[in-house]
Amino acid sequence: MVAAIIQARMGSTRFPGKSARLLSGLSILEHIINRLQQVSEIDHIQLATTQAKSESSLIEIAKTRKVAVFQGAEEDVLERFIQAGESIGAQHIIRVCGDNPLIDIPLLRSMITAHIESNADYTLPAEPIPLGAGCEVVRLDTLKNIGIHACDMKYREHVTTWFHDHSDKFTITRVDVPSYLRNCNFRLTIDTPEDFALMEEIFSHFNLSSPSSLDLEAVIKFLKSHPEVASLNSNIDQKDWRIKNQ
Repeated sequence: MVAAIIQARMGSTRFPGKSARLLSGLSILEHIINRLQQVSEIDHIQLATTQAKSESSLIEIAKTRKVAVFQGAEEDVLERFIQAGESIGAQHIIRVCGDNPLIDIPLLRSMITAHIESNADYTLPAEPIPLGAGCEVVRLDTLKNIGIHACDMKYREHVTTWFHDHSDKFTITRVDVPSYLRNCNFRLTIDTPEDFALMEEIFSHFNLSSPSSLDLEAVIKFLKSHPEVASLNSNIDQKDWRIKNQ
């Protein structure tokens, strides 16, 4: 069983409550759920959040959309993912970040297929893509084994870091990305108010009756032809998890 697990919480040092913020009439979390529901290869969608009382709005959104909820440790995200996957009997997990409302659907579908066909432990895009456009696919049994051996907090807080530091120990599949995403450096995640302003411009421009169906290739073309919009968050540095208190 393939489960998409959305990692989200209301606490954020740079943009608190971002996953519950409304974008074109829907919360960011709802946009993510809607996009995942368009992927027939996904059997189950789950929100994995923390046990903090402040997560109530996210939990309510998930329950309204009939998405399962798991509440676990705030800092030990690796254990949260393992327990969340176990609670629904998942064999493979798609790690989805709760601040990415424009996940590329064709890429995700090809990643799931490649992951299953290659019997991989870990599957990721083969080339750089816009931040926020992608996901990762992981075998749950492999993640559980990592959970036994990974003690350093950088591995507990950042679920797939162990694969990158021990790549020779695993079957890792890298999937070719669509040409419109290749080596494209736009920020399509929401981690700051500037990121949110960019998303508002994008969704306002297309003004679709079903905004969650927004085609990412069209978004890339729009940003390339409107550099004044793309510049709204171009000065934002991606938060480096290696540096505390960012």
